[in-house]
Amino acid sequence: MKISNEVHVSMDYTLRLSSGEVVDQSDPSSPIEFVCGHDQIIPGLEKRIMGKAANDSFTVEVAPEEAYGEHHAEMVQEIPSSQFPPNVELKVGMTFQSKTPQGQPLVFSVKEVQDDAVVVDMNHPLAGKTLVFDVVIRSVREATPEEIEALNAPECDPGDTSECGGGCSCG
Repeated sequence: MKISNEVHVSMDYTLRLSSGEVVDQSDPSSPIEFVCGHDQIIPGLEKRIMGKAANDSFTVEVAPEEAYGEHHAEMVQEIPSSQFPPNVELKVGMTFQSKTPQGQPLVFSVKEVQDDAVVVDMNHPLAGKTLVFDVVIRSVREATPEEIEALNAPECDPGDTSECGGGCSCG
């Protein structure tokens, strides 16, 4: 069987930058698993594994626009120090998680600590970088109807009581 949409894939990978620096890799005892066609991995990698089969081993290069996007200078901003917890000693390289006004998670890193402000970068850490993946496909099989249904189900926050009293049984 070859990889296509609606196919469950199990794979090992090592992620390097074009400089050769290894920045991530799967645990050999626990490969990553996903269903193709459901945006579970970066688009450039998903596109390049299509047509591959179990036991295929290959290297792919993914440009920023097919990975985490370009680095945007306007996403490097100065925030007043008072916006950070008072008991935290801010240091360059620290990362924090917040939420956008739309409620989406936003991870940012500290680039510079000034007297009354902190310069943060809200770009993904791999934005603007060409990624090189060494991949080994472990298995390929048809995704089960339950796996596909779970991917297509609306996200639900059981603690959200804004609509009908909480839980996921609204409507």
